[in-house]
Amino acid sequence: MSDTRDFSMQVQHAIDAADQAIRLASDAEYKLQRAVMQAHPHDIQSAQAALTQAKHKVRDAQAQLETYNNEQYGQQIQQTLEQLNQASQDVDANQVKFHTPKQIR
Repeated sequence: MSDTRDFSMQVQHAIDAADQAIRLASDAEYKLQRAVMQAHPHDIQSAQAALTQAKHKVRDAQAQLETYNNEQYGQQIQQTLEQLNQASQDVDANQVKFHTPKQIR
């Protein structure tokens, strides 16, 4: 019984970490879009760094969740993995869309 509860807690921690990574990615995207709209090069660089960090967190969360992907938790994990995949795609798109030219860096 204890092993099941421990495993369940590990899965929940992985899902919580994934949710946090998704929020971090969303916040970083917003920060970048806002910085670009205001045309502040320093803010843009800071936002791009936050976006890169968010990308790493999303990938880490994806890898962690994959280790718990089984029949018992499959549906919940699959839904979270889909959200992580979407967050990853959004981060990639924003990195390409708002790439700072070298002259500004």
